[in-house]
Amino acid sequence: MDKTKWLIKNFILPSSYERVLIRFLRKIRHTYILERLYCKLARKFCKVRANKIVFVNPHMMQYFDSTKYILEELLSMESNKLDIVWATSKITDISYMPKVIRKINYNSFRFLYELFTAKALVVNSHIFLPLKKGFIKPKGTVYFQTFHGSMGIKKLDADALEVFDKLGWLKWQKRSCAMFDYLFTDSELEKQIFKTAFWGYGEVLKLGKARDSIFYKDPKPFIDKVKSFYKLKSKDRICLYAPTWRPDKRTYCYNIDINLLKDSLHKRFGGNWKVLIRAHSHMQKGVFETLYNQDEVIDASLYPDMQELQVASDVLISDYSSSLPEFAILKKPSFIYATDLEKYENGFYYDLDVLPCKVARNNYELMTNILGFDEVAFKQKAQEFLEWAGHSDDENSPKRIASFILEKMGARL
Repeated sequence: MDKTKWLIKNFILPSSYERVLIRFLRKIRHTYILERLYCKLARKFCKVRANKIVFVNPHMMQYFDSTKYILEELLSMESNKLDIVWATSKITDISYMPKVIRKINYNSFRFLYELFTAKALVVNSHIFLPLKKGFIKPKGTVYFQTFHGSMGIKKLDADALEVFDKLGWLKWQKRSCAMFDYLFTDSELEKQIFKTAFWGYGEVLKLGKARDSIFYKDPKPFIDKVKSFYKLKSKDRICLYAPTWRPDKRTYCYNIDINLLKDSLHKRFGGNWKVLIRAHSHMQKGVFETLYNQDEVIDASLYPDMQELQVASDVLISDYSSSLPEFAILKKPSFIYATDLEKYENGFYYDLDVLPCKVARNNYELMTNILGFDEVAFKQKAQEFLEWAGHSDDENSPKRIASFILEKMGARL
């Protein structure tokens, strides 16, 4: 007999309540109450394992970003016998992931166990879900925050209190930041931002951005990979449109005129243009549905690696995304399309005029900026921006960061 039914029958409850109670008890088996209880028990009885390292990309749950490059560097250090766990979800494409790592569902009791027994956590954002379930970082665990932006424009966490308080994130952001031990950056600008945005938690180290390491390598393999993935011709040129999210979920700010855009790009740079659209993970589904229905427009939101898309793209268009300052490293043409510049809630760490790309508030201004693009002036201003931000990085950042993580874990190279 089902245990739930047995309990009810032995309590001799009226038959009219039996069905309701059965449903209720079955429903809570994997919900908040049991998860909180599980975390309390795990805090008391679980022991940290010296060789275990857990990687989490909380938003998209895909195999990408700095966490990916750090993991691959760790795997290349053959003398290390690490137990590596990667958080997954139903949408995670595990076909890209190394077979030697363990894939555990982020929203599961098993993953909570992995967190409580990990010596190192390597995360690229906040892990709200485990915190809401009752997770508290064990004393023997070292937390490494890679963060998913670089030299970011829009204000974060403690620097945009009102915005995140309205979203109901503030309490969890602060609890998440309190777990940080080390944060990695590639610039003096971001080093100062992290100190204020994350309430001063964690030591900020300028070891580079592992995800940007491919910017310093031969671009051809990545260009070929992206074009092959989307079945593009070798001569096709790519314009990547990658705007950021809006706290109030407004969508009018994404009203870019694709036909005018392609025509302007063709007139200024020549060639046949394909437009790849990369939606932010916080955006609602269907935001760009009308754009996807147009010719030569491709949804690249679920492509596993944003950095590969940037390397493969000839032009970037965005608004307040950190992809813009990152694209300055590549010194390829980029443009700002921001119809809601004065209304953006988060605020900015610096004026957009500091960036090498010109600002357009409507489609006509965007066309004008593209047609009037000055390559020499752009590259010079891009270099000036990187110097102003105190940026320094190279292709070896994954190795530096991986070595540092192993050092703090007490592992031998």
